[in-house]
Amino acid sequence: MRGRQQSARPTCVNSPGGPPVAPRTSVLAAEDRYWVEGLAESAWDRERTCRELHSILLRAARFEVAQRCKAHHLGGADLDDIACQAASDALLLIMRKVGEFRGDSRFTTWATRFVGFEVRTQLRQYRARHRTVGLVADDDSLLIEPNSDPHLYAEARQLAEAVRGVVNDRLSAHQRTVFLALLTRDASAVELGSQLGLNANAIYQIAFRARRRLRGELQASGYLSDRAT
Repeated sequence: MRGRQQSARPTCVNSPGGPPVAPRTSVLAAEDRYWVEGLAESAWDRERTCRELHSILLRAARFEVAQRCKAHHLGGADLDDIACQAASDALLLIMRKVGEFRGDSRFTTWATRFVGFEVRTQLRQYRARHRTVGLVADDDSLLIEPNSDPHLYAEARQLAEAVRGVVNDRLSAHQRTVFLALLTRDASAVELGSQLGLNANAIYQIAFRARRRLRGELQASGYLSDRAT
């Protein structure tokens, strides 16, 4: 009588009837192990790994947004703004869930699935918040200090018109909303974030990109020198 052949499958470390555990990193492919170990809280090069993964997520987010831009009437700065926020939010979610990665697919394939969810979330929030806002000529008093010199006042009016053009035509809807709230209401990042459904860090990032875009456009038009801060 032939003896019973031993099973080649590894034994399960779970208790009977218990849920399966995530695989140990030692059984993952080398590329997948690189990401899992690099995203661990104790990893010495965690920041570098996050930057590398964010670059991958950003490319995926831009592709996802581009696929939906016509349906949502988006373009230009709005597309990049939504993609950047979706990639950043996806990265934070992945860092929290990395322990759930089981190795059933490549890590990057698993990770980019979160991007689609975050892009859809950002687009829903965009539709809910989006309204046509901008600077009008009556707002020039916010940008121009009273001055009795007609030549200085004329120059200030020209600069105000240039600022108005950049804000209305070159900033994204998010950037325009944040810029106007900070300019006209002196709102705090926490207060503004609560109103827009964003965290304070996202408000700071949007405001930074808006100021950089405004400064760059004014420099290109000759209103500011390259050394202006």
